[in-house]
Amino acid sequence: MGDRQLNSYTLPSPDLAPENGLSYPFTSDQTPGSQQSPTQERVTQTLSQLLIQHLRGTNAVVSLHPRPVYIEAASAYCYPDLMVSHDPRDLDRPHGRDGVIQYPCLIIEVISHSGSAGEKLGQFEQYRQIETLEEYVWLDPTQPQLNCWRQIEPGVWEIYRYEPGDDVYLDSLSFLIEIEAIYNRALIS
Repeated sequence: MGDRQLNSYTLPSPDLAPENGLSYPFTSDQTPGSQQSPTQERVTQTLSQLLIQHLRGTNAVVSLHPRPVYIEAASAYCYPDLMVSHDPRDLDRPHGRDGVIQYPCLIIEVISHSGSAGEKLGQFEQYRQIETLEEYVWLDPTQPQLNCWRQIEPGVWEIYRYEPGDDVYLDSLSFLIEIEAIYNRALIS
């Protein structure tokens, strides 16, 4: 497998949530009405299709932007590009009523180059407070490059970087795929 562990670290305490209980001031790509660039959209759509195909016949749901995730510990709603939940508490809730996911195992962001790394780390600070989150992924929409933070034990996350030629493994879904398959349509245009 092509994954390479870069480092392992323990993140700061989850009690660093904003004092007012609201979410961090995310960029406009984190709001419900915002638009992705065409390249971001193609990468998100391709990956969502691959995940849906992989998860066919399971009790998992693949959710796309602008469906929100509610982070109870931070009293915040965020709008990731893609997330997957197989938690019965999300599956049993009628999605037509509120459309909110609360217990994802995987969150994926297709980053825009206008957003800063600090903002993404702020999001990760909130996302990691989700008790069921096992992996958090950043994808670069302009080149085959992906970073995956994987929780190996409570509060301890390892980062894996995938580049051209690598097989991407998402442990939370037992999903293995060549990185080029994720980008096959996005980089053609």
